Amino acid sequence: MRMVNSFSMKPERFEKSYLLFLIFHLSFYGCQQMEPTVSSSAIQDSATQTTPPLVDQQISLNQVLDQEWILELITENGQRKEPMAGIEVTLRFSAEKLTGSAGCNRYFASYQTGNDSQLSITDIASTEMWCLQPEGIMEQETKFLQWLDKTNSYRINDGQLTLYGNDREQKLVFRKKHH
Repeated sequence: MRMVNSFSMKPERFEKSYLLFLIFHLSFYGCQQMEPTVSSSAIQDSATQTTPPLVDQQISLNQVLDQEWILELITENGQRKEPMAGIEVTLRFSAEKLTGSAGCNRYFASYQTGNDSQLSITDIASTEMWCLQPEGIMEQETKFLQWLDKTNSYRINDGQLTLYGNDREQKLVFRKKHH
C-alpha cells in the first residue's frame, strides 16, 4: 500500500492496525463533538477571506453517505482547472470511511466532521499501481491525495460537494454521479 505520508506497511498488518485505530478512535470520540477553536489570527484571516460562508449549510454530510461523487473542478491559488480528460476521480463517504478512485489507484481514508461544516480527512492510503498513460496521471493523483489531506471544511450546494483546504485557496468541486 502507498501511504500519503510515505509510510508503508504490509497489507494484512495495515488492515489490523487500521481496524485497531478505527475501533480506538470510534470508542474514544464516539461521545464527543469537535469544538471549533478560534484564535485571534483566525479572526484576522477570516476578515480577509472571500470564500462564501459555510454556516448556511442546508445539507449535512450524513445526507450524502453512500453516494459517489466525481471530481469536476480543482481550484488552487486562484487557478481553476479541470481534472484530466477521460480520468474519473471519485469520492464516496460511508459511515466509517472515505473511499474512491484517485485516477489510477483506489484510496481510502478516515474522516471526522464537526460544527460549522468542519471536515478532517486523515490516514489516507492507496493501492500501489503505476499508470503511465495518460501522461501526468500520477502527478494529478499525488496532488489530489495531498489536497484531500489538507481538507478542513465542506459545502453542499446545488448538487455539488465542495471540499475546502486549509489555506482557503484550495477547492475540490465534485458533482453527484448518476448511475
